[in-house]
Amino acid sequence: MPHPVVALVSRLLDCANAGQAKPLVDQLVADLCTITGIDLHPEFFLDENASITARGKAVSPTTAAQCAEDVERTRVFMQGVYRALQQKCAQENVSPVRVLYAGTGPFALLLVPLLPLFNRDALRVTLLDIHAESLASLRRLLVVLQLDSSEIIEDIVCADACHWQAPQQYDVIISETMRQGLLQEPQVSIFAHLQQFLRVDGWLIPQRIRLDLWLTHAEEPQKKLQHLGNIFQLDKTSATQIGNGDSAILHGVLAVPQTPGRWQDLKLTTEICVFEDCVLRESQSQLTLPLYEKNAWIKPGSILRYGYEQGEYPRFVFAYEREADIDTLLLPDSLEKSALGVYHLRRFWHKAQLQKKLPSAVANERLAQLANNEWQLDRILLDKLGVGLEPAIAQVYHARNISEFERWIEFNHGGTLEPLIVECANRALLDCLENKKSLLDEHIEQPLSDAQLSHWDEHGYVIIPGVLSPQETAAARAAIWDYLQMREDDPESWYKPAGEMKKIMVQLFANPAFEVARQSPFIRAAFQQLWQRDDLVVTTDRVGFNPPETPQWQFPGPSIHWDVELQAPIPFGTQALIYLTDVAAHQGAFSCVPGFHKKIDHWLMAQPKGIDVQQQDWTQWPVKPIAASAGDLIIWHHALPHGSSPNRATFPRMVQYINMYAP
Repeated sequence: MPHPVVALVSRLLDCANAGQAKPLVDQLVADLCTITGIDLHPEFFLDENASITARGKAVSPTTAAQCAEDVERTRVFMQGVYRALQQKCAQENVSPVRVLYAGTGPFALLLVPLLPLFNRDALRVTLLDIHAESLASLRRLLVVLQLDSSEIIEDIVCADACHWQAPQQYDVIISETMRQGLLQEPQVSIFAHLQQFLRVDGWLIPQRIRLDLWLTHAEEPQKKLQHLGNIFQLDKTSATQIGNGDSAILHGVLAVPQTPGRWQDLKLTTEICVFEDCVLRESQSQLTLPLYEKNAWIKPGSILRYGYEQGEYPRFVFAYEREADIDTLLLPDSLEKSALGVYHLRRFWHKAQLQKKLPSAVANERLAQLANNEWQLDRILLDKLGVGLEPAIAQVYHARNISEFERWIEFNHGGTLEPLIVECANRALLDCLENKKSLLDEHIEQPLSDAQLSHWDEHGYVIIPGVLSPQETAAARAAIWDYLQMREDDPESWYKPAGEMKKIMVQLFANPAFEVARQSPFIRAAFQQLWQRDDLVVTTDRVGFNPPETPQWQFPGPSIHWDVELQAPIPFGTQALIYLTDVAAHQGAFSCVPGFHKKIDHWLMAQPKGIDVQQQDWTQWPVKPIAASAGDLIIWHHALPHGSSPNRATFPRMVQYINMYAP
């Protein structure tokens, strides 16, 4: 009765894809490990039994056995080998078919489990491996499959396939001794040596290993691949050429296209044709995963040279002319549009890359020469695009290229950046560059009363009640609860936030509930009235969550401070927040020093030189907590010392930060 392995192999030969094959391959590998005594994943495995030969690495018996777990590799190779042997056996002039399998590993997986499916008079097989340990395991498998005393196994040889001298010619030579890109292992050298023992009408299996070189476009790395060309194909013809001492096929040159874009990475792909249409394509197997030479930045219009190095570590090496480093390139002009059609975005990206290269003297020098309004342009860009300043800065440093950064911007807008957003951003950026000012029309009805304006002038802050409805504040609170994975009715959850927080600042910027305030005509009108300008830019800011203090959790700040550069004269500017909960004076209320905006310039000039004026004993200052209701907007002059305060009530203080500024 046939061994269960034979039944598994028969079913595997009918599988059309890896999904169908996986349970069969898993069981086949488990059975082979049981038969041979191989521990496929020992606790401490350093691959110390590998052999480094003069022509590459011969992997250890354990590593060779692990290759069987690569499902698609196993399926496609076994189907290809089976089909090749069937066709060779069907040829009238070939009987028996002589097969050499070089680099068997402990399972000889690509051939031995198939042998019970053939007439024993049809094949004569030679099994060859460099490791005696692998052959010892393989002999156990041959016994179980009742092949050990059969004439089908003609010879078992322990030798290096790159040097072994065969006593005869073969109809089929099988060897899978490779990694992707023909890297590290001796597949090329084995075929180049063994081809001399192949009959004129014989076949090498795999029939063809094709390597291609590509360039990834910096703007669209996943969508726009530039095919440079096929750099090598290992087959019977090329193996014979190399074996005869002609290595010209292993070297060549390719022309790099001259394009407006930039070539970022070099990509090497591998495709393996085992036999006829039994093919492993890119990323279908460990053997066909692409290899990358990252951040090659190959110069457009140049020449790339390649060559295959044979030796202890076989590999393709590439020589090419690189583009100049970013710190030697000119900064893009702010009016140069990005792929999204936005001004200043390319320049913003370029500056971030310079910062990443610091401490580069050239980069430092370049950044020091920027105009005084450069930071203002950056703010306008990010706020007009509706992305928070902090996440945008993090993303521009994290992204591999500007295209990835632009896709992140689009993602924040549901996948598409609307033309109106681009138009508004460009208009604001252009106004800033041209120093244009759009003053408020004094005839337009303005929301702040004389009493509110008087309070603003005297105290430096103003409370504008009811800018958000109860339903709108509830929606904003719900967004914060959800992000932090807290429950309003579960106080214990208030101190275990799942979302990112910095002290009491919640790093949540994008949510439709927060856009209500940012797009509110009434709120905009209030800011315009204070600024006396109608071209203000609204910030995309975060939110705040300040829970009640407990013995285990104390208010972490920020306490009283300034967010403006403390150098007289302090220019006009605003800051603001909207209470999303009713906030009593002792409930972590926003606090400030009223009226200080009128005296700050004189106070700064009176301070001793060299001190940090942020460091004050605030208990000696007339700090006032500002109580207000949910939905109320508090705007303050940024010259006021201000901050949050400890929450000594029973419910969290929740706020949405918002502001507007002139371009």
